[in-house]
Amino acid sequence: MDRNLFFAALFALCLAPVAVNAQTPAPDSGASPRVDFTATQRQTLYQSISETQKNNAAPVGFRAAVGTLVPNGVELAPVPKTIVELMPQTKGLEAAMIEGEVILVDPQGKKVLAVITPMP
Repeated sequence: MDRNLFFAALFALCLAPVAVNAQTPAPDSGASPRVDFTATQRQTLYQSISETQKNNAAPVGFRAAVGTLVPNGVELAPVPKTIVELMPQTKGLEAAMIEGEVILVDPQGKKVLAVITPMP
């Protein structure tokens, strides 16, 4: 009987970490990287990307806003290397120009991280 009690206790101890992990919320694996830019950086990004990207019409039902998913029909291109050298936070991001606005997108989740409008 002591042997059964020993194995029961061992089994309970083995399951304890599983129970703790099940109650601990997982970090938001769907979280997109956060990007912040100064006004000068935004202007540089806009000028560079607007010169290299065609201005596309927005797909039906799509409005560029931070956090929205980019539809499959939107053609994205990597952020130019010269911009990545100036602004390392843009490394690995993709960009498009839609309705006169530049959008920066996280390629993994296809979420808009920034919407950059032309400076007056």
